Amino acid sequence: MYLFTPNWETLKNPMVWLDAATQIFFSLSLAFGGLIAFSSYNSDKNNCEKDALIVGCVNSFTSIYASIPIFAILGFKANENYNDCRNWNILRLTNAFNIGDENITLENYDDWFKYLNTTDPSEVESLNLKTCDLQIFLDESASGTGLAFIVFTEAVIKMPGSQVWAVLFFVMLFSLGLSSMFGSLEGVLTPLLDLHMVPPWIPKEIFTGLICLTSFTVGLIFTLGSGNYWLEIFNSYVGSMPLLIIAFFEIVSVVYIYGIKRFNDDIEYMTGRRPNMYWQVTWRFISPFMLLVVFVAYVVIEVKKWPTYKAWNPNNVNFPLADVQHYSEGVFVICVFLSVLPVISIPLVAVSKFVGFLKKYIINQHHQNPYAK
Repeated sequence: MYLFTPNWETLKNPMVWLDAATQIFFSLSLAFGGLIAFSSYNSDKNNCEKDALIVGCVNSFTSIYASIPIFAILGFKANENYNDCRNWNILRLTNAFNIGDENITLENYDDWFKYLNTTDPSEVESLNLKTCDLQIFLDESASGTGLAFIVFTEAVIKMPGSQVWAVLFFVMLFSLGLSSMFGSLEGVLTPLLDLHMVPPWIPKEIFTGLICLTSFTVGLIFTLGSGNYWLEIFNSYVGSMPLLIIAFFEIVSVVYIYGIKRFNDDIEYMTGRRPNMYWQVTWRFISPFMLLVVFVAYVVIEVKKWPTYKAWNPNNVNFPLADVQHYSEGVFVICVFLSVLPVISIPLVAVSKFVGFLKKYIINQHHQNPYAK
């Protein structure tokens, strides 16, 4: 019910659209370069329109299919936290009012609370009971590593034949991570090799190994005690806004710099027909506009508040809900740096290309009129 019941109010939050864009970018490998790198191995006459439709539809169907068991387990965990919260309140009420054990149960807790709060409201208030709302626990469900290594693990160990399910689950996680790295690594290797930026005396296998070793070494930071802290920073500031900016400049460059007519000619050469009106309107207006709106809305919201993160804090009054903490100033500088680093090459390369074009233009003018200033 929670999965398939829409909350239309959330559509007003730009962060939801940014999260949606980030998710679709990850699942489709958009703005990473992996999709382009793999497609570069296709033949010149490949039907890229059919490929795009198949990949998009299969990806969306897979996401919906996978969300069903995920939300079932999230609901199971939220219900457990909700009952733990109420059991804690039951224990406090039982001890404070000298009520017999097991008189207050989860089933009649609401009736008992209403009765005691009516007869002795001051005593109930002094107990500082927790606010137990199942909807809040559902809204605060874990994601990322918390979902994979905590919530899912707790659910798996309570299943019949838990050892088998545990092995299957973590083999699946390993395979998923490995296959994702194939795409990410190919998005780095292919352009470096195609642009001949790798010295020819270095074999491709050795260079691939060096890239993997470098990535592995950098990834060790996520295995430290503070690993999840840094993972959240990288996930929030490297894998979200930069992808949005890269995708925006990609589509603007193709449509308005390379030229939509030339691009249509390329598609016609490959598939034998020109893209229909749907593609034309999407490429020219809808996609750039949506990306720009999400970006502007995100910036407007973020500049109004200091960046925060969710921490696991047993001393939090609302535990087991996450404790929202503010990043320090030093970490904030790192967050800004990580957000800028992936996209700084766009203006730098654009400026260098423009300067090169300007120099070439001036030299040509000088050759045509050597007496010109």
